[in-house]
Amino acid sequence: MPPIGGGMEISMDIRETLLELINSETIRYSYMAIEKLIIVMMKDYLGSQNKRLFAENEVVHGISDMILPDGIDSDDSCIAAEIKMYRHKQMSLRVIYDTIGRFSINRGEINKLLLIVVNELPDGIRNRIEEKKKQLNFELIIWDMDDLVRIFSYNESLFVDTYNNLNAVLLRDTINNGIARNNSTYLEKRKKYVEQLHTQYENDNIVLFLGAGASNEAKIATWDTLISELFVALIDKQLSANHIQIEKNDKKKIVKEVINQNGNSPLLQTRFLRNGFENDFEELVRDILYKSAVDTSDLLEEIGQLCIPNRGKLGVRAIINYNFDDLVEKNLKRLRVKYHSIYGEGMIPDTDELGIYHVHGFLPQEKENYENLTKSLLVFSEEGYHKLMLEPYNWANISQLNYMINNTCFFIGLSMTDPNMRRLLEIAAQKRTENDGECQHYAIMRRFKIKDSEEVESIKSFERVNESLQESFFKELGVNVLWIDEFSEIPILLKQIKGNYDSY
Repeated sequence: MPPIGGGMEISMDIRETLLELINSETIRYSYMAIEKLIIVMMKDYLGSQNKRLFAENEVVHGISDMILPDGIDSDDSCIAAEIKMYRHKQMSLRVIYDTIGRFSINRGEINKLLLIVVNELPDGIRNRIEEKKKQLNFELIIWDMDDLVRIFSYNESLFVDTYNNLNAVLLRDTINNGIARNNSTYLEKRKKYVEQLHTQYENDNIVLFLGAGASNEAKIATWDTLISELFVALIDKQLSANHIQIEKNDKKKIVKEVINQNGNSPLLQTRFLRNGFENDFEELVRDILYKSAVDTSDLLEEIGQLCIPNRGKLGVRAIINYNFDDLVEKNLKRLRVKYHSIYGEGMIPDTDELGIYHVHGFLPQEKENYENLTKSLLVFSEEGYHKLMLEPYNWANISQLNYMINNTCFFIGLSMTDPNMRRLLEIAAQKRTENDGECQHYAIMRRFKIKDSEEVESIKSFERVNESLQESFFKELGVNVLWIDEFSEIPILLKQIKGNYDSY
């Protein structure tokens, strides 16, 4: 082995730097930073031995973080390497066992796993791992902090330079990975994430987070349409009071143009809508919401199928619904799934009921089937969002945060731009004590495509880099992205998560 450079003092500096990164306030950043440091230093170390290293984004999708095809040091055999970071030593054994189990199933023809544990391993845990090794169908090599210090000390100047420029290195690599992506990269990642979601589903650990896209196919009025029709109705009401009538066809034309006016931030137009309609506001919203709606869709059907308990398993633990409508409830009722709609403080589902949390308010079409609907806080304006953000102990915030910390959350039909939701995801990442550094949540998002540019290579490169950057942004929130080209793909993905893989 190459000699350790610089002596004990340097080693101690490297150790302290790594420990500071581990304990950084930003968990996701610290994990990404340490992972990058390890890959950079390992590539350099192996290069000095005329050996190669391939990181995940280069050749490996779903097997491990790195592949060492020529081995390391005196070992010339192919080795898969996995990086695991944890802050609490009591979590190390479970993290290691989980990693070993996944590799045993997915290792293919690779017979060696280098598990790089970014912390110090207590002797008691090492002894238990040594016993575990005897039961494995592959060779397990364990590295901890001491081994990382040895590798990093081999080229101290590279370590210092990489550490001091981590942000630039991470950005550069994200862009380069985006450029290097091919047409199948997102599909390979998506397949891996679907399999992971299936595992979590089998473990009764999935919580669905549903946005407007979940109801869109059922022709529920979009947010833009809802706001715009209310806006026009308010003006029409005032004009009528002054004996000025707008014809029906003219109203449609006006609504269309007002939607364009609202742009991406119709909240600006909602500040005075509720006051403008006084007591009949909620009825008017309900009428607009369901005006063209149908009771089900392919997506709602598959959401319902996911929620059907199977062989004593729940599959889906709860639903967080950002929508006002009750279409999820209607579909669950049709499928005979017991549920409990929650839209106010103190409402708790029974153990055999699926909780559906309407955290932005609830306006069921058949309101007579629900009690105390006045408990529902309709998050309809900037004031509503501010209220949620300023009240950390609001039941809606506590419910979301609890599931974000303790479960695997699956976001469907959401743009992921809601400021309160992103804030809660950040808080959850700080509070988690298990699987530090790992993305435990998943979101389905539509790929960004520039129209009429399929043959323009520079634009295609921009799209790939943009996709890579988006993935990186969401990873900092602990969210993996499942990219789709068309919304019609979502029901197929849900079938696969349920366990029907025929659609691959």
